[in-house]
Amino acid sequence: MNSTSLDTDFPAFTVGAVRSALVVGLTTPPEPVIDRVHLAYPSRINAMALDSSKIIPNGDSAYLAGELLIACDLPRHVEVTIVDDGPPVQTTPDCDHPALARHAALLVRTALGAHERLRIRVTAPDLPAHLGLGSSSGQIAAVAAAVNELYGRPIPARQLVKFLARNHGEEIDADADHLLPVQCLGGSATAGLIPGAVQVIAGAQVPLLQASLPDDTHIVLGMPHNPVIWDARTSLAAEADYFDAFATTGRTYGPQIAYRLLHDAWPALIDGDLRPLGQLLFDYRFRMGSIANCAFSHPDLLATAAKVEHIFMDDIADVLTLSSVGPTFAAVTRTPDQCAAAFTNVGLRTLRCLPRNDGYTVHHGPAS
Repeated sequence: MNSTSLDTDFPAFTVGAVRSALVVGLTTPPEPVIDRVHLAYPSRINAMALDSSKIIPNGDSAYLAGELLIACDLPRHVEVTIVDDGPPVQTTPDCDHPALARHAALLVRTALGAHERLRIRVTAPDLPAHLGLGSSSGQIAAVAAAVNELYGRPIPARQLVKFLARNHGEEIDADADHLLPVQCLGGSATAGLIPGAVQVIAGAQVPLLQASLPDDTHIVLGMPHNPVIWDARTSLAAEADYFDAFATTGRTYGPQIAYRLLHDAWPALIDGDLRPLGQLLFDYRFRMGSIANCAFSHPDLLATAAKVEHIFMDDIADVLTLSSVGPTFAAVTRTPDQCAAAFTNVGLRTLRCLPRNDGYTVHHGPAS
């Protein structure tokens, strides 16, 4: 895909612009129930697209691929405060990714018809962008959830998931006023808004299935020490060259994935057995072409994948997958030390966290 077609299919839009309206409208603007909120919002691992043929643009901001996600306790902290003066939405000097924070707050403020002025501070996990962990969508979801919380959660969680996914955008280098409309399946919003460490999102961003992970499970992430650093436009252009391959994988394996998920992996997961889910994710990533489709995310991705396969094959982890298009590998394991050592031995940086079964947590500030 050349730059001309990229600009046509993914035209930049203004921060705060509502491109897809909230499905359930409100008759009157709500009043704030508090004047400050502090929220901790989990991150997500995008373990699998249910039908990767549907990640391509369809013209209405809806991407129907579906997703299986794992919510992890790698939190983003958000503070939103009602203030008396200044612009309608303002960010503190130390706010991470301020354009995304403003976009999220403006979206919810517009949807609610609210008029209060808001100040936002976000502290994000200390990780580079484009690792496949949903840093942009997580930022938007966390701020939106905090603003919604400020007004007593008038937007239902499932409607907020759809609204945010269809109004998603990612930063453009050296442009604080515009975003690029990159695909979003709704995983980051769902990870915090809907309880359940493992979740299935059906097409059109509908959270469909939720399950907790056992208390003795851990998540270990393996990522390159020197990931490719690029902005959203460059990343999207690289991914667009693989759209045909994504489509082929989805058309070939989509029905099998859906059947195995519904009739094998999910029933076993509900009974506490992670291995069938792990086998499905392993087959999808390592045997059905998914990792090859994502090779653009890092020059060593295919070679690294071959070196880490044994983590699942040797039962070091119940689940081994790539997150989104990579380059981060994610394992759900009961032996985190052994798993981390296996990632380290192939030259990956490791990060450990726990599954997040309960969504975001909130601490209300005192009323002034």
